[in-house]
Amino acid sequence: MLQDLVRRFVDDELMPLEQSLPDRPNSLDLPHDINKRLVSMIESMGLAALDAPVEIGGAGLGLLDSCIVIEQIHRCTAGRGVFAMRFAPVIYDLGTDDQKEKYLYPTVRGELQGASAFSEPQAAGDLAGIQTTMEKTSGGWVLNGSKCWISYADIADYVLVLARQKGTTRHEGMSWVIVETGTPGFSLGREQKMIHGHSTFELFLEDCHVPDEQLLGEPGKGWGAGTSFLYSSRLQISARALGIADRCLELAIDYAKQRQTFGKPLASRQAIQWMIAESSIDLHAARLMVYEAASRAQNGEHVIQQTAMAKTFATEMVGRVVDRAVQIHGAAGLSDETILERCYRDVRPMRIYEGSAEAMRSVIANDLLR
Repeated sequence: MLQDLVRRFVDDELMPLEQSLPDRPNSLDLPHDINKRLVSMIESMGLAALDAPVEIGGAGLGLLDSCIVIEQIHRCTAGRGVFAMRFAPVIYDLGTDDQKEKYLYPTVRGELQGASAFSEPQAAGDLAGIQTTMEKTSGGWVLNGSKCWISYADIADYVLVLARQKGTTRHEGMSWVIVETGTPGFSLGREQKMIHGHSTFELFLEDCHVPDEQLLGEPGKGWGAGTSFLYSSRLQISARALGIADRCLELAIDYAKQRQTFGKPLASRQAIQWMIAESSIDLHAARLMVYEAASRAQNGEHVIQQTAMAKTFATEMVGRVVDRAVQIHGAAGLSDETILERCYRDVRPMRIYEGSAEAMRSVIANDLLR
């Protein structure tokens, strides 16, 4: 029922935007009136904050449920941002009642926008390698360092910053800190334009002082919350890959039936049939891997290895599926007559962010060899 509901919304409301906004529509760039209408519809469906618990106004979806919704959303290249981040699990897990009242609940209601900052120039896939420091001072903490590849940083009211106490290394001494974007010493760096149409930003912290009440949880206990967030993100990226692959396979099948060459439809050519069959096999296998890992995670199981496997396979799978769809379409697949060239750009970063394919293979191997 959930899958059906979201699929109908995507087909009826988001798909038409692909034609009306042909220039790589980014949902954050939708006209305000269109964006407002879509957000209102999502709120009425009860899906504004997918994974936020029901008791704080969210949809209360588990990880498997969220993956099912995300897959359907990413069948379309327009309007994805109307499902933007409305829940900060780090605040929910570590925050005090006052912190939740001030930041979490208004975010779930859509009154505030948050962002998460953990990646750094020398520590992206290696979360334990961050160098941003926090040093105790009278009444609070002083932060110094830089962050990169931060989504929503340009519109955020606050940023969850992962930092480490001076003198600590790797998994020790790490904490999450809530930094309001107007805080002295906090500044937005250059925009890092991404090939998938969703820009990220650099952040700089220079003697940025935050009071004690902005620290989330006990000092030095932030590693577990950070890795939990990262693991769920990897499965959600895998779900995005499923949605894009599903749409591209659908486009390839339709085009192969319609396009005539030498008096016969492309669909009659064995080479084309095999491309379609391979893509269907790839998608089916990836979907089973992602759903199985998400289901086990939703039931509280330890799924580091399965998550790494799912992300590796799904993000590489979608590249193959899109590539075959482009090949079947020929020149049309490289033009703006279809969404395929946009999808081609969308999927390439997936093998890099939230843990590269190479890093994921190391995670799998280390887990097996431990």
